[in-house]
Amino acid sequence: MDRTLPLADKRILITRSKEQARYFSKQIAALGGTSLEVPLIQFQQVSDTWQVKVDIKANISHFEWIVFTSVNGVKYFFELYQGHLPNKIAVVGEKTKLAMEALGYKVDLVPNRFSAEDLIESFNKEKRSSVLLIQGNLARPLLREELSRIGYNVKQIVVYENVIRVPDEKEWNLVKEGKVDLYTFTSPSTVHNFMELFGLPEGPVATIGPITKHAAEKAGINVAISPSLYTMDGLLEEIVQYFKREDT
Repeated sequence: MDRTLPLADKRILITRSKEQARYFSKQIAALGGTSLEVPLIQFQQVSDTWQVKVDIKANISHFEWIVFTSVNGVKYFFELYQGHLPNKIAVVGEKTKLAMEALGYKVDLVPNRFSAEDLIESFNKEKRSSVLLIQGNLARPLLREELSRIGYNVKQIVVYENVIRVPDEKEWNLVKEGKVDLYTFTSPSTVHNFMELFGLPEGPVATIGPITKHAAEKAGINVAISPSLYTMDGLLEEIVQYFKREDT
């Protein structure tokens, strides 16, 4: 191992889903660190797919806007709906935008910052109409409530479920051994599930975005790292800077 790399000898715990962890793990390895993947969430289709398909078909042509708040929303929606979207498209986040563009769609609205709050601000500048929200079962009610409050006709359709994943024995031991230099959380659900399974983390914590930071602090966790740019690259940059400060 090249010990001049910024994350050399650092063991970083990743709690996001297995599919989502790949990029983060590769970047940590490229910077000399060791990623400890212990996924605490997993995503799956809604149990009643027939009803959701009916719901989508019945509503899709009646809303001016359709909103995707995550890549998972895009993935699971198009597993349930094979038609063409007649709506204007809004998204939260660059990766969600790229996922839609990869399917051949032009995204009409994406806020400069990657949060529901910023999307609400963007919609506040548009002519009031109707919005179909495509989300998961643990989505915050904020987007639905605030868009309704400012005058939009809003309907939410839940196309996937975010459920707890219990670690296997090897993963469990990675956490319990305590040889972790940094714990990372990328959603409130990863925070809640870690607390339910393991209790308070025994070391510094990094979170992505103010919502996850708030969830961690509410659970009694002291957050050492929380980037102003709510992306994995932004989080990685802050992690590198943190260890530079700690090692000097």
